[in-house]
Amino acid sequence: MLPAAAFCLLLAAAETVRWLAGMETQARGRTEPTADGSAGVGELDLRGQLGLSTQGPDGAADLTWAPTLLIRRAALGAPAGSGNASRQVGRLELQTRLAPATRLASRMLIDWGLTDFSPLSGQVTTPGSTLLPPQRFVHTLGLEMMLDLTHAISPRMRLSVSGGVQRSGGVGHDAVSVYPFQVGPQATASLAWAADRVNSITLTASGSEGRFSIGRTSVLSNLEAGWTLRAMPHLLCDASTGLTVVHSFGQGTSSSGAYGAAALGAAWDLPVLPARALRTSLRFRLLPGLDPFTALASQTLRSEGGTEWTQGRLRLGATAWQGHVISGAGAGADEVRLEARASWLAARGFNLYAGMSAAWTNQLPFAGWQAQALLGLRWADRGSF
Repeated sequence: MLPAAAFCLLLAAAETVRWLAGMETQARGRTEPTADGSAGVGELDLRGQLGLSTQGPDGAADLTWAPTLLIRRAALGAPAGSGNASRQVGRLELQTRLAPATRLASRMLIDWGLTDFSPLSGQVTTPGSTLLPPQRFVHTLGLEMMLDLTHAISPRMRLSVSGGVQRSGGVGHDAVSVYPFQVGPQATASLAWAADRVNSITLTASGSEGRFSIGRTSVLSNLEAGWTLRAMPHLLCDASTGLTVVHSFGQGTSSSGAYGAAALGAAWDLPVLPARALRTSLRFRLLPGLDPFTALASQTLRSEGGTEWTQGRLRLGATAWQGHVISGAGAGADEVRLEARASWLAARGFNLYAGMSAAWTNQLPFAGWQAQALLGLRWADRGSF
């Protein structure tokens, strides 16, 4: 209630209020594996976005609401989880300047509705995990309340501290039985230092506690160091390494373990002509995390790469992603996702796009390959009053 009241006061006192509106319509046809073979599904995905924001010398406020509606019809066979699905996402951000070099921000997030966990959606349950629930659609509720404090120690050094509480997972008896929910606090402290024009170093410490509906509690703490290098004018490289400690207890048992974390990546952005550009990226990550179904530790190896070509209003791109749980709960789980897309800026605010994607996993009930083709139209505009 207090953040909402503060947002209304800022809007009333602001000289200028900015608005943002957007709509997206996506039609797609997809194949899905079933117990009897495969099924064909036609889907119409409708998305909207409305936002209000204001910004002044000592504060800013931003409120966004994003509803979605998915309409599904079986075209071939009997796909699992047939029926329509809706979802609501709301976000409120407030920011104030405590001192010339210090800013305090708060954010509230609510995400409620039917979440699509099919491999084609690209939705993962928790960071550091590729594990999926045993059905495509799950009624979920995500809540997050965070405070962020940022202080510029010097022109090259910045300290950030954040803390709050979060809730994720299923909501309702049927959903919680397939996707347990977790509630708990989390905190992060980060120190970023721009050593020179080409090198920057980041030190991050974080910790979280999750109390799961299955009667277990997990405490996760992480310490990580990262390095970013502008190796060439158009080549950016980054690397990080760290250690994560996980302690889980409950139901008469307990377990503890230490897991390594690492990342290595590069992005190459090459302007060919004033109206043409080529961007490619490649990244490998070793991610410790929690199995969202057992509250036990797991470790996932991910690799992802992509390339994008821009020429005037035309944009072409392709991405590939692979995840493999190498140890801990869910060891052996695999997931692969491939995507190719093209978009055309038809007019101011209107974007027409098309794409094809395919995904494979060894997790039931999604085991096997599935593919989809889509065509969409996106519109967005902004202004002030």
